[in-house]
Amino acid sequence: MDELLRVEHLKKYFNNPGGMLHAVDDISFTIKKGDVLGVVGESGCGKTTLGRVVIKLLEPTGGKIFYEGKDITDIGKKANIELRKEMQIIFQDPYSSLNPRLHVFDLIADPLKSFRLMGRSARKDKVFELMDMVGLSRRFAYSYPHELDGGRRQRIGVARALALSPKFIVCDEPVSSLDVSIQAQILNLLQDLQKQHQLTYIFVTHDLSVVKHISTDILVMYVGAMVEKCGAKELFEKPLHPYTKGLLAAIPVPNIDYVREKIVLQGELSSPINPKSECRFANRCSYASDICRREIPVYEEVLPKHFVTCHRVREINNL
Repeated sequence: MDELLRVEHLKKYFNNPGGMLHAVDDISFTIKKGDVLGVVGESGCGKTTLGRVVIKLLEPTGGKIFYEGKDITDIGKKANIELRKEMQIIFQDPYSSLNPRLHVFDLIADPLKSFRLMGRSARKDKVFELMDMVGLSRRFAYSYPHELDGGRRQRIGVARALALSPKFIVCDEPVSSLDVSIQAQILNLLQDLQKQHQLTYIFVTHDLSVVKHISTDILVMYVGAMVEKCGAKELFEKPLHPYTKGLLAAIPVPNIDYVREKIVLQGELSSPINPKSECRFANRCSYASDICRREIPVYEEVLPKHFVTCHRVREINNL
């Protein structure tokens, strides 16, 4: 079966003094084995929460999660622990996600110790193998995280995620806190590892230029809801949702002679706390009409394998 992960109408709400915060609201998608789903959107749109709910670091409020055809939505604690061997995460901040009191060797060996998968000698060989795999010199094995730069710290996070030989990894903005030159190194590393080990990723980022080269499909989120999903190439060549068009227009192009449509997203984001029954992008959309402010748009397949949540998408794009 090609399908590795399927999410149906996934929801994650949090109690808030002002009401119920809809961090993830009715998200559905499927990821095939070996594919990369890029999840993009502005800060606070629910990207990270989505990734953590999918791998059961957070329990969903509603919806279903299927992994290799098995419903893992309400599995028990023991089964959830076993699932860690299959599903891992690379965190955004490579410093705060590492125990500052442990050496690099112990940080990478920790998953192996927790699951008691091998003896001390075999574990040592495995740790050094993982360090070689992610391009981290063995001379850093007994260094502490604060003694290393951000790129090397993130390589520790990658090695730790690979320790249990998972099939599926959530990459939660793994390069956003790194310098541009180091970002390229980590992205190339993640791509190489994916090909070598047939890994499947959810790649969370707010940077469309980063996700363009690594993703098979891209899901665009806005205030907890999905607004567009399609193949990566198609999204950049023919975006359909006004919000996606605005995001793409904001990507810098290193060509002073390049001319493109200028799209400025004005207005304030709608609140994810007790959201109104309307399009969440209506406040900032230049195409918004009465129906956008009184009905939630339906997530539908507008073109083959190209899904959009917008009342006026066909009218706007002359479809």
